[in-house]
Parts: sequence; structure tokens; C-alpha cells
Amino acid sequence: MSTDVDTKSDTPALRTPTGVWTGVTHHDDRTGSFTVSFAPDGTVALRTPRGVGVGVWSADGPGRFSYELTEIPAPEEDHPSPRRIHVEAHLEGPAYQGTVQVRTPTGATTSVELTADRVAGEPAAWHDVVSLGASIRGRTLLPGDDGFEQACSGWLLTVEHRPAAVVVAADADDVAAAVRFAAEAGRPVAVQSTGHGTSVPADGAVFVATGELRELSVDPRAGTARIGAGLRWDEVIGAAAEHGLAPLCGSSGQVGVMGFLTGGGLPLTGRTYGFAADRVRSLDVVTADGLLRTVSPTQEPDLFWAVRGGKSNFGIVVAAEIELLPLRSLYGGRLHYPVENREHAAHVLRSYLAWAKEQPEEMSSSVTLLRFPDAPQLPEELRGRSLLLVLLVYLGEEERGARLVEPLRALGPEKDTCAAMPYARITEIHQDPRNPVMTHLRSALLTEPDDEAVAELVSFIDPAKPGGPFPGIELRHLGGALDRPPGRPHAVSTQGAAFHLWLRMPAPPDQADAVRRAADEVLARLRRWDTGAMLPGFLFDHDSAPERVRRAYTEADHRRLSAVKAAYDPNHLFRINHTIPPAQDVGASIDR
Repeated sequence: MSTDVDTKSDTPALRTPTGVWTGVTHHDDRTGSFTVSFAPDGTVALRTPRGVGVGVWSADGPGRFSYELTEIPAPEEDHPSPRRIHVEAHLEGPAYQGTVQVRTPTGATTSVELTADRVAGEPAAWHDVVSLGASIRGRTLLPGDDGFEQACSGWLLTVEHRPAAVVVAADADDVAAAVRFAAEAGRPVAVQSTGHGTSVPADGAVFVATGELRELSVDPRAGTARIGAGLRWDEVIGAAAEHGLAPLCGSSGQVGVMGFLTGGGLPLTGRTYGFAADRVRSLDVVTADGLLRTVSPTQEPDLFWAVRGGKSNFGIVVAAEIELLPLRSLYGGRLHYPVENREHAAHVLRSYLAWAKEQPEEMSSSVTLLRFPDAPQLPEELRGRSLLLVLLVYLGEEERGARLVEPLRALGPEKDTCAAMPYARITEIHQDPRNPVMTHLRSALLTEPDDEAVAELVSFIDPAKPGGPFPGIELRHLGGALDRPPGRPHAVSTQGAAFHLWLRMPAPPDQADAVRRAADEVLARLRRWDTGAMLPGFLFDHDSAPERVRRAYTEADHRRLSAVKAAYDPNHLFRINHTIPPAQDVGASIDR
């Protein structure tokens, strides 16, 4: 929105009220502030501390105009009755003066004087979304409002959002109202809790922030939890642990529960229990028609299947009921291996891969290859070094866990934290960053790495290599329960892969393009071991394009997802994500 107005010229724009004005009303000894936006199409939008309004304006002669609108008070106002407002005004250069007639629903009329100054020559960015706040009990934030930038920012800072409006939802009704408004306005809908899974900028969208949907209750007898979309895993883990129970969670306790579940959820105990989506019993989801639906294996089962793996393509999940497991403790931790040279790194990596093949399903593990710059902000023990980290979770007796880890200890780690620990500390193992990051993320599903793959992988962390980039490459061991059909079918599958590759590279703004090229090179050099498939919870950057999203699903599953999309979101309202377009043949059946 332009904020520069030439107040000295007599341009046609200045002879009409088109633009944005801020002003003050005067009635007896009271004053009130307002901002009003006039568009060339004759529409007018109003914002006041009391509420918002929309209406029409017309020119009544040289320098004179009038407008009429309905002001709708904010939901928290004590007197939420709309008021009819009629204004007669005349322009005086960059200002206008006028008389306001305010009519209440009871028929009472009040006359008020006003003055206003033009602050922009174009309609406000919020012009066509200002009435959204009238139906929202939570906060509605428009560009320029205090808190707007913070509300649409998230953990992953490499994606910037410029939505038309942000709805900080107070409840499911707010979410439904926001979706209905977006559908009527022809705008897409974006949703975010913590922003860990951000992949596409929400430019021009109605952006629904679910961070305040914080319902949390545990039923220890049923072994279930009811969780709101604003929760993070650390909160659920803590509440469940009080009853000797545990949810299936990922490596970070800061990740939002709903993005994790709707992406399928690759948990740290995945080889033992499968995907977290397996343990979802029901979901409350607002669909594109603005309806709140409870879906489960027996209630709208196609939608229930699609949302668990299809992420936000089918609606906004506001709450879920999940199964908890009777897990109080585990054996796990980290082993750090210094990389002296490529040959040593290859030996450690080959040894880990051979060890992983022999492990029971109760052992879930990963290996991470790291290379750090010689930067003063890094801890001394990491500065300028290359490391291999083995991270593991074993669900069994401590003594057996220690025996299983003995071959890894024989490789001479410089740091070994493996020990028995409460399940409530499981997210401490990976030590994922808690604060927002500027990081480029990519992923792939791999076959079993052979010696040639090992050589390629360790070349990326060669300590003799000068300069950057400085990748972090995690290989998560799959198999076990992850390869078995789930008890409650969903749209997530490893598609037979042996390992999941998770690539993370620091991406400061001035190096973003170079980092992307470096990430592309890493994946290109590993292409021989790439299955061509991906996991839907790990689609970032250009992997979120529709043609690449197909890789995250089997052909049959993607076809079924498109059919469900056509049934529940034919106008593709939910497209700010790794998008799954609706099937073109809307009459096509949903294959099961």
C-alpha cells in the first residue's frame, strides 16, 4: 500500500476520496479515532477501536462525496448491535471534513462531526477483508497492526508470509468463520500452529493461527488424550507422563501436534510402533464449506483417511483424540564420533549401517553427519569440526539396550549419553533447536546405502574441505512397524525405503540461492540410492509443488486423495501447503 501522497497537486485522485484516511470524530466533549479506506469501485471499509464497517461511497459534486456503511462491533464489545452510519463530507486538499449521522437499531440518531487526513492514495491492503473481524471472537490482525508480523511468523524463517489477514482463533467457531469468509471472498486459507512445517508463503491468504486452541485432557483408563491444535508435543508428553503414558512424538518437543499428525508423524519409536497417524482415533476438522466435522474410521472415513497424511489440503484440524502407550522409560541417547578424515568417517558410517541391519524392532536409530564452520558463535567443541552422531531409542530392558549398543561403543565415541531415562525426556535426545531458524530443508527416501553411497555421504563432511556449505544430513533407519499396514489406514507410507534422509543447511538471506544449489547437489549425488518417494511431513521448498508432491504417495493413494479433495474442497481453498489439486472428474469414485 502506498503511503506517499502528493498533497500539492490537484490530480484526479485527490479530487475523490480514493485511498486511506485516518481521522477523529467529535461529539460533545468526546472524541474517537477511525481509519477508512475508499476504493475506486465505490466500496468503503472502516476500522475503529469499537469495530469494523463496510459500505459504499459516491461523489456528490466537485469535492463533495458521501458514504453509507454498517459498523459491526467487535465480539467483545458490551453492546454488539450494528450501527448504520451516513457521512456527508467535502474534500479540502489532503483532508476532508464531514458530518456523521449514526443510527442505532432502536432508531436513535446521533450527529457527529469528523475530520480526516489522507495517508495513502490507494485502498488499504485490508480493504476487502476488514469485515472478517466482525465474526471472530479471537483477534483479527490486518497488515500494519501491532502483532501482525509476529502472528504469521513461525519457527522456520526461510518462508515469509504476507497474508491479507490473520485470524488468531479463540475456538473452533473462529476457524469456521474464517474459512467461510475466505470462501466467500475467493481467497485461499492457510493454517499454522508453530510454523515448523511451513513450505509455501501465505501471500494474500486468510491466515488462521491455531496457537490458542489449547485443549488438553488425558483419560488414563481409556489410554487416550484429547489435544487441541495449538499444543506442542512437550506439553502432551508431560501431561501423559503423569499417568505413566506416552504419545508417539518426533525428535522435537516444540513441534505442533497437529502438523505432525496430519503429516503422518515419523516418531522416534517408529520401528516399534509405526507412524503416529496410526494412533489417531478421531479428528475435529473444519472443511471448505465452513462446517466442523468429527471424522473417524466410522464417521466420514474417507476424510479421516486423507487428513492423516494429506496435511492441510482438506481442512483445518482443530482437535484430535489420540491413543497413548504405557511407556514410562526407555534406553537411549547419543554417541558422538569425531571425524578425523574421510576414511575414518566411512568406517564409522559403514559400521553403523551394518549394526542397524541387525537390530530388533524395539531399536529405532539414526545417524547424522555434521560439519561446522570455524565460527566464534559456536561452542568450542564444535567449532571447525566434523562429527558423526548416532542417536537411538530402545524400548526394552536397560541391560539388553546396553548390550545392543556395545558394538557402537567399540568404535570409540568421544561422547556417550546412552542410558536409561524417563520417556518424558525423549525429545532431549536429538537436541533440536528450540528457537526459530533460517534453515533450508530437503528430504528423500533411500534404499540401503552401499559403500559407494557411504563415500558420497562422508565427502560432504570432509574436514579437509575448505569453506562451506555446512550440511547436516540425517539418515533415519526405517522398517519394522513402519512397513506394516496400519490398524487405521492412512495416506502415509515409507514405500519400502530403508532410510529417510533429512537434509538441513543454514540459509542466511544473502546465501539462500547458493544454499539451495548446494542442497540440490547433495540430492543429485545421492540420486542412485533415492527411491523417488518422499514422506508427506517432510516436503519443503520446491518439493511442495504438485508434481513433486506426488512422490510422497503411492499412485493409488494420490488418486484417492485427489478424489477426496474434489469431494470436500472442489474450489481448492486449502492450497497454501504441499498442494494436492482436486480431481478434475468430480464424479470419480473414491477408490479404497
